[in-house]
Amino acid sequence: MKKSKAIFVLLALIVTFFLLVFSFALAEGSILFMLLAVLLIVATMGFGFTLKKKYRENGWL
Repeated sequence: MKKSKAIFVLLALIVTFFLLVFSFALAEGSILFMLLAVLLIVATMGFGFTLKKKYRENGWL
């Protein structure tokens, strides 16, 4: 049974938002927010790739 792939669109939008936060932090020169944004980007993308692997293993793609 195929599952919805809308979660991947949502994750892409979240990562795009974090990239926007990173660019604002870069413009302001805020090292703390830059690091926080990078960590959140890596965590979100890691979750997305892990979820895609699970979808692929279960034949939901």
